[in-house]
Amino acid sequence: MRTAKIRINGKEYLLCFSTRVMRDCTERYGGIEKISEALSGGDTVKMLDECFWLLAQMMAAGAKYAAMEGLPNPEPLGCDDLYDLCSVDDMLDMKAHIMETISEGCRREIEVETEQGKNAQTTRTN
Repeated sequence: MRTAKIRINGKEYLLCFSTRVMRDCTERYGGIEKISEALSGGDTVKMLDECFWLLAQMMAAGAKYAAMEGLPNPEPLGCDDLYDLCSVDDMLDMKAHIMETISEGCRREIEVETEQGKNAQTTRTN
């Protein structure tokens, strides 16, 4: 699971772009590829609503992940809490953390194991 952290009001919160968050975003925006547009389009109030909604979803998912893994994490904040604790000046930082979490959550890692056959030879040059 890919996660990121964000610091709000002196506390560090784990963010997680889980499958549940991805599903909720798909329902809300019509696809995860439209998240960036939702966070930057429209008027300031709509942008704040979307940013705080998504951040609250990721915090809730991060709290669930932390609980399952036995990691310390403060109680997640809801949209109302975020409105009370964050300023418009924090918006760029919040968007950056949201996009970082999404990109980490969508990144795939492939591990490749090589198998050396019994006739494999090592060549050394001087």
